[in-house]
Amino acid sequence: MKNIQTLIYTIALVGLLSCNKDELVIQQGECMPFSISDTYEYPIVPGTDEWADLKSLTEKVQACQIQSSKLKSISTEGLLETLLTYPLILDYGAFNLQQDGFERIKSENNGFDELYGRTDFFNVITERYKLMSLNCDKNYYPPFIGEIETPIQISFQTIEFFMLQDQLLNKTNSNQRIQLLELVLEKLQAKREYGISENENLVSYAILGKIMIKENYSPFVIINDENEIMSGLERIPIGFDSNMLDLIENNAKELKASI
Repeated sequence: MKNIQTLIYTIALVGLLSCNKDELVIQQGECMPFSISDTYEYPIVPGTDEWADLKSLTEKVQACQIQSSKLKSISTEGLLETLLTYPLILDYGAFNLQQDGFERIKSENNGFDELYGRTDFFNVITERYKLMSLNCDKNYYPPFIGEIETPIQISFQTIEFFMLQDQLLNKTNSNQRIQLLELVLEKLQAKREYGISENENLVSYAILGKIMIKENYSPFVIINDENEIMSGLERIPIGFDSNMLDLIENNAKELKASI
């Protein structure tokens, strides 16, 4: 039997202008779908006639904007879930430099600025990432392609893109960065054992590299200066030199061991 780790809790959200209370119910754990009760439901989604009627990217983007009142009241957990299920979230995969694609996505949906401005975002996303498992009989994690189950490496890659952004990393302290480095190393090893290739894990390597630069970890800083690793990797190209990726992982492990 699989070891199911479940986290279910209720938070009373009190409206600033009302005495009414709404219960926020969050259910998340290993090998189960994540469920956050205040997740925003997009009014028009792929697979519907209404979506098919949208003829341009601009129209699709506009249809997916989140109401400002909802943005201010939604929990950080619900907002993260909302953006992981954003109908255009996987568009980054169409770019030769996938970070370019993710930046386009961030700029076009009004939820991202709100998410990266939340003071609890780091704790929320790392808790969710920690609970994600490759040991399930199916992939329970968004994004989903209509009713089709997304390859699990895409689910990991997408949430890792959220963590790669400087809007998050620049607000972290050293303890948080080391916590994230240890977590990414753990997931990287699990993904390798699962059979996910190095080039499908480039976001993981980029997070490790950026953390080491921000920590001013001198062995890696020197290697990076000599080889200009991060200037190419952090844009997330289609492929990358495996020797450089090994250097990143080995240095990250050495930094972890030195703490």
